[in-house]
Amino acid sequence: MNQLIKPKSFPLAIKASFMPLLALLMATFILSFAAILTKLAEFDLGPGATIFNRYWIAAVAFSLWESQKLVFPGKPEQECKSSGHLTINDVILFGIEPLMTFICISLWAISLTQTSVANANLLHNMTPIFSTLGAWLLLKQQFDKRFLVGLGIALFASSCIEFEDWFIAPSHFTGDMLALLSSVFYAGAFLARESLCNKYSVSTILLWSCFLRAILALGFTLIMEDHLFPLTQSAWLSVLGLGIVVQGFGHGLLTYSFKHFSSSFVSVCLLLDPLITALFAWIIFAEKLTPLNMVSFLGVIAGIYLARLGKGSQKAG
Repeated sequence: MNQLIKPKSFPLAIKASFMPLLALLMATFILSFAAILTKLAEFDLGPGATIFNRYWIAAVAFSLWESQKLVFPGKPEQECKSSGHLTINDVILFGIEPLMTFICISLWAISLTQTSVANANLLHNMTPIFSTLGAWLLLKQQFDKRFLVGLGIALFASSCIEFEDWFIAPSHFTGDMLALLSSVFYAGAFLARESLCNKYSVSTILLWSCFLRAILALGFTLIMEDHLFPLTQSAWLSVLGLGIVVQGFGHGLLTYSFKHFSSSFVSVCLLLDPLITALFAWIIFAEKLTPLNMVSFLGVIAGIYLARLGKGSQKAG
């Protein structure tokens, strides 16, 4: 009798393990649109205004989602863990996550004025190293050799695209360090979001995250730029795409993946982002796409696969 039941439950086990990975890969695909939409928006807006509009639109979308959950509550067993009491530690994490992300974006933007794009991209992509180190030191998570080798392969393959233009110059030292520091803050934001996912729903986390980021971006934009809101239809479409598609669906799926995977594995998968962006830039802006892009893409896929098989890809606990 048991032998008849096990085959029926096998597809459910496959689905349970495959769906989170599919969500993570879909998130990576959607997030690759961010650079394209940002570039389109900045024909009309400054960087600060683009960020502000992205986050306030996303905050409104998530607040509407949270509101409909109050009007149409789900079944008790389907409710998230967000019914727990808010603690001081939770408040700190809710503050750290958007603050670290905003600092990361700011450092990244400044680094591009102090060093080459190739150097900035290469050093910003070091996030998996710092997220893995942080998970080991702060969350006491263990990683085996297979995971670390997979991380190394994916990181090397993703960085290969920048090696041709990489160069070391004393005048670029400040910009290089800022780009590297941006990856540290990005890793910290990932670790904070992973911890919040232990207790709160995806929409709750992103609602407060986007709201606080919008406030930070608002202050920056009012001081540094001329206008807050888009003046053209194309710019409005771009920021709506950033807020609803990229931040809503993309980061929604990404945050959902933190409930199943470690921040280290998530950051490894995001190494696909610049490669997919390069493909879209080739299609939309006719930018150069070399065979090295394709080789790098396959290398990152191989590294992700190896890391997925290793100890450390699954969420601890």
